[in-house]
Amino acid sequence: MSLPEDQIARLERRLRRERRTRREAEQIAERTTSALYDRQRELELLEAVAAASNEATTLEGALGVAIEKICVHTRWPVGHAYVVAPTGNLVSSKVWHLDDPVRFKRFREVSEATTFVPGEGLPGRVAATGRPAWIADTVSDKNFPRARAAAESGVRGACAFPILSGTEVVAVIEIFDDRPAEVDDGLLTVTAQLGAQLGRVVERARAREEISHQSLHDGLTGLPNRLLFLDRLNGALARSHRSGTLTGVLFIDLDRFKAVNDSYGHAAGDRVLIEVARRLDAGLRPGDTAARLGGDEFVVLCEQLKEETDALQVAERLQLHMLQPFRPEQSEAHLITSSIGVAIGRAADTDAEGLLRDADAAMYRAKALGRARNELFDEAMGDRVRDRLRTERSLRGALDGAELRLHYQPIVSLADRQHVEGVEALIRWEHPERGMVSPAEFIPVAEESGLILPIGEWVLGEACRQASEWRRELGSGAPLPVHVNLAARQLGERHLAEIVKRVLADTGLDPHDLALEITESALIENAAVPAQTLADLREIGVCIQLDDFGTGYSSLSYLHRFPVDVLKIDRSFVAELGDRPDASAIVSAIAAMGHALGLRVVAEGIETEAQADEALRLGCDFGQGYLFARPAAAVKGRPMLTRRGSPQAVARNGA
Repeated sequence: MSLPEDQIARLERRLRRERRTRREAEQIAERTTSALYDRQRELELLEAVAAASNEATTLEGALGVAIEKICVHTRWPVGHAYVVAPTGNLVSSKVWHLDDPVRFKRFREVSEATTFVPGEGLPGRVAATGRPAWIADTVSDKNFPRARAAAESGVRGACAFPILSGTEVVAVIEIFDDRPAEVDDGLLTVTAQLGAQLGRVVERARAREEISHQSLHDGLTGLPNRLLFLDRLNGALARSHRSGTLTGVLFIDLDRFKAVNDSYGHAAGDRVLIEVARRLDAGLRPGDTAARLGGDEFVVLCEQLKEETDALQVAERLQLHMLQPFRPEQSEAHLITSSIGVAIGRAADTDAEGLLRDADAAMYRAKALGRARNELFDEAMGDRVRDRLRTERSLRGALDGAELRLHYQPIVSLADRQHVEGVEALIRWEHPERGMVSPAEFIPVAEESGLILPIGEWVLGEACRQASEWRRELGSGAPLPVHVNLAARQLGERHLAEIVKRVLADTGLDPHDLALEITESALIENAAVPAQTLADLREIGVCIQLDDFGTGYSSLSYLHRFPVDVLKIDRSFVAELGDRPDASAIVSAIAAMGHALGLRVVAEGIETEAQADEALRLGCDFGQGYLFARPAAAVKGRPMLTRRGSPQAVARNGA
């Protein structure tokens, strides 16, 4: 039985529809499978590059892995990377993937020899836009300078994309096919993601470099710090030993830099330090190194010296660079000189720390000889350094070992020379082996090492304890107030008033029974701090005396600025009374000025009756010196220290 023709036609149409539908479904499935496969491969590529980026320690290492993976993924035979140089131009990284090194040799040579500016060629185009770029055929592209080498090597289709650190292009990866290639939007999308991944390698590397730089350089000036300087010095000494040349170290300390900080503020001081660093760099020879150790201390390493005078010439040149006044504030110029110590490494066993220590010692010698000068380290200086180190070590144990003593010297009225108006507490060190050590020997060491702070606090406490005992035993006949010297570093302590208040409370001493002596040099070193500190001390009730008056640089300004009760004329003027008319004129002027300001005046270092008579005639109220009594321990000197009569104390008269 045959079907009607119209039914057969319907069945045939139905069959064709089913076949078409099945083919379309198969095509969709095939496209979907292909897309899924491509996506899977893209994900694998991204994961591989991400892993390489995470493991890489350098950009070059990450680029090598990434180029290899991309070329395998695209089946393109050539891959290469350009990196952005400090100039902003693109130069070859010399990182390649080549399926056939011989075939593509010419293209590689030309690429490595070619530098691109932003906008030029394929790498420059990517660097200028920060986006991927595609060239269908390099042979016909008008902005492809390597076209001839590409044609010779069979390089045709090209794709390039940027490596980005934030928005900054740091490198460009380019890949090439040996056939013309139509634009692949999917590949362009993937390469953009790859560029961001690889950029993280750069960011990590830069972070490591920044951390390394910060650990080896001074944060303010950018100069090498002590760690990097010592490393370079060690290397220089090794090279010097091999070559038979000399190595020099210059230790530079700015003179009275603290006055800049105190007068203008730390921001102005920082500007001066930055300018100092700039001037040091400008004054060095090629290959020399300037570094900042901290504060106002700088060092310079001079390599390949033929003789020690070469280092001294560098020091002289640096001194000249420092002569131009600095401007901490725009409106004011400030002259800052420097003291420079020079040490030369000669022997094969010279070590970096030792050479730096020698230069430091020479610098302190320069300061001691008047500042603003250069000093060359020698053996005699080395002996002094070793003695100083031994003294410092011994001094550290002197407090715990109860080796420090206080002796007392009276201050008397010059009018009758009978009344003791107070005593000065003077420190002595009774060393178990060396015997009595001169204060002139150990006080400078204490000041340089910082031991002056605990020693000074001990002196204050012991003097107040003794004074309190005298007050209890002798009442109004006690030889008070007790005078205690404050070192410059003590005066710079912002909590000095609190320390004095605590000691007075602990010992039960009345504040009026204590006088604190400060020197002009201490005021110079702490120009801004003392004004408030001295005001706080005066508020407690203690007497403030200006010691060694006339030896400083700005005596009159200090009398005007600071709350002072008593002037003590330096012994250098008193020693020449009766011998030099100008000494008498100076003493007379100081006494008259002090009286005009309502102050009392003490003449220090009186050793003869003639000096005492002259000091009285010139207007001095009180005297101190060997003529009246030598310093003695409290027990031995008690008869000498006891008042005869009850005149007002120096502090009371000066209040």
